[in-house]
Amino acid sequence: MKKYCMMLVLFVMVLSCFFGKTLVMASEEENSVVYERYYTDIQIEKGDTLWSIAKTYNQNSGMEIRDYIREVKQMNRMISDDIEAGDSLTIVYFAQAPLQIN
Repeated sequence: MKKYCMMLVLFVMVLSCFFGKTLVMASEEENSVVYERYYTDIQIEKGDTLWSIAKTYNQNSGMEIRDYIREVKQMNRMISDDIEAGDSLTIVYFAQAPLQIN
């Protein structure tokens, strides 16, 4: 009798592990959103800084703002952090779909 009880307990444990893992994996797949990397050109306006641009476009990247700024500067071959109204910058942003610019 003990043998059957132990086998039943072991069987229930194996089943619960299997179904528990399956439910967790299904939940993770449901909640995971994929953000793609996109590029666009923006026009610098009066009062813009690399920091304010980074705060706007860095969302969903997983990068620190400093790293994002470094990447933007590298893409635009910038040496300093200085930007002026009227300048144009290529920036990277992360979204589920590209921005629709009218």
